[in-house]
Amino acid sequence: MTGRLRYVLVAAFVALFALFPEADQSRIAFLKTKTWLTDAIGEAYKPAKDASEAPALPPLQVARLSIDGADDAQRDALRDEFIRSYREWARGESRSIDASQPPVVLALRVGEKGFRSELAGGRIEAPLLLELFSEPVEGATPTPGIYYPNRWSLAPAFLAIAIAILIGKVVPALLLGCLVGAWLYAGSISAAAVHFADKTLYENVLSDQFKIEIIGFVLFLFMTVGVMTRCGGIQGMVNLVSKFARGPVSAQLSSWIIGVLIFFDDYSNCIITGSTMRPLTDRYRVSREKLAYIVDSTAAPIAGVSIFSTWVAYEVSMFAPQLPEVFKPDGTAYQQSDGFGVFVQTLPVRFYCIFTLIMVLMTILTRREFGGMRRAQSRALRDGTPIADDAHPLVSESLTKIEPPDGAPLRARNALIPIVLLVVATIALIFTFGYSALEPSQLELPWIERVSAILGNGESQRALCFAAAGAFVVATALALGQKILTFGEAMSASIRSARALLFAVVILLLAWSIGSICGDVGTAQFLTAAFHDSFTPWLLPALMFGLAALVAFSTGTSYGTMSILLPNVVVLAYTLGQADPELGTAGGTALMILTIGAVLEGSIFGDHCSPISDTTVLSSVATGSDHMHHVRTQAPYAVLVMIVSMVCGYLPCAWFGPDIWPIAWAAGGATLLAFLLIVGRHPDREAPHREAQAAQSS
Repeated sequence: MTGRLRYVLVAAFVALFALFPEADQSRIAFLKTKTWLTDAIGEAYKPAKDASEAPALPPLQVARLSIDGADDAQRDALRDEFIRSYREWARGESRSIDASQPPVVLALRVGEKGFRSELAGGRIEAPLLLELFSEPVEGATPTPGIYYPNRWSLAPAFLAIAIAILIGKVVPALLLGCLVGAWLYAGSISAAAVHFADKTLYENVLSDQFKIEIIGFVLFLFMTVGVMTRCGGIQGMVNLVSKFARGPVSAQLSSWIIGVLIFFDDYSNCIITGSTMRPLTDRYRVSREKLAYIVDSTAAPIAGVSIFSTWVAYEVSMFAPQLPEVFKPDGTAYQQSDGFGVFVQTLPVRFYCIFTLIMVLMTILTRREFGGMRRAQSRALRDGTPIADDAHPLVSESLTKIEPPDGAPLRARNALIPIVLLVVATIALIFTFGYSALEPSQLELPWIERVSAILGNGESQRALCFAAAGAFVVATALALGQKILTFGEAMSASIRSARALLFAVVILLLAWSIGSICGDVGTAQFLTAAFHDSFTPWLLPALMFGLAALVAFSTGTSYGTMSILLPNVVVLAYTLGQADPELGTAGGTALMILTIGAVLEGSIFGDHCSPISDTTVLSSVATGSDHMHHVRTQAPYAVLVMIVSMVCGYLPCAWFGPDIWPIAWAAGGATLLAFLLIVGRHPDREAPHREAQAAQSS
């Protein structure tokens, strides 16, 4: 990326920050109070340790609701929204509401400078108070440790991304974003340092079992790769695959096929595909940037639309509790158990994931690239350098240059056996953990929904960590049993591989940290509130796609984005669809299904483009790519697919109804192909041409 383009992109971020719309105060108050309210009631009514089931919850009563500048209709709508969201939360927690109990009473006062919420009654022994102010108010006692979301809530993420683009270095950009966010939240430099080190890095990241198990998975898997490489297993597997992949096209196609086949989890997809295919693509002069794009673009997209993946149950759980508030086309009410069926109905309109998988395949088969990817591919073909001279890969060369001993047998089974064990053990452990966590009622579900529930409860990160540890033991045993390596040589190779990941682990920790800090300052709540009144019925799916993309890009998490937006779109989309006769066949149910799909896709797109996303980092780690080079070369492809998804998918489907999805698929695929044929170029043809130009000019 040229210096001029970097400045233009940074200027665009500054302009976006300055021109960002103000958020509605009542919407911020609702979002913050809803979370605070459910946490408080959940704590007050949590089951006793020896109880067989959780106690019934009390009803919620919104007694006083005062909003400056709002009329009675707006206040009544917000009151109904509080009660509905409370019922949805209870259903999501599998808790009943006992109307005979004394109610918990909520009072809310929203003014120009902030809001005040009070909760009392039921088992809440003393009234609970939440006060948040956008600026200091004399005599007020703001709740310590809770930040009022405002325009500056965007600063940590926007600053980190802008600095990363400007200087091309991720660690200082993420660190600066974290410290600025901690300073905004804590109010002083000293308090910010304590908050970042103690609350964020130690408590929210290093003490989080999920994150530690993901790091354990990455370390064990790369230690396994180190042993497999040192004993000749990886080279033997490359030689085996080379019988089928004999050039850059077939090497890329093999990577795409493996990425599609590992459909059950995005993390394992990134690491397995990237680390095992890197030696092959290096041999056939495929740039690391292109391999990282293939890996990143087959990980979340295939896991996001697969009905047998670790994503499905989470995605369904985000919108299923709201389904009983709306109706099917035949007039009967949805049930929460219909969530999986609704998810299946969204699959044809999951345009970004579908078009991304198609786009990757098209670039491979047509041999056409554009933008930074074309230059990267041309460099790899011309100079035989898969990685640029100025690149700083997330794994050091000590990992990529491990060689087997002289005369060592290059046996593919020494790599294939640990990899197959990893996949099989991961699936088996996910099913074991998931089945043991099922509720009795879930055992009676139809088999396809029962499998989805098992996958959702399967603790995939723990399964991956244990399976990777088992693969490491097996890889070491194979090397020792065949006397290819001594125990010391095997341990040296594994430690060398783990040490090579130090830089990548630091980036992963900082990416998680800035996500936590964005949660502290309310980045997602501010974005949601800022766009809440921007919804026109037939534009709703496209607008929600864009909002989800912006939230995910800013926070680096698709899961977090789904948790913020999905609970709010079911009733909104259904109501707008029912109220607008001009939508024709795209009535309430159709618009709801289309909008749910749009939020899921926008979340994946934003996460896909974000340099602070964990899957984007892991793709760079697994392929040995420079992280910012990966982000910059992938972004134009992702943006192109996003535009095509909007123009050929969500806009016409919202107007004519989602039943036209086959036409949308055909139009989108044709548009992508036409763009590649018109704008794209063959890097292998351009490389000699550029050499001739250079010789002529000299």
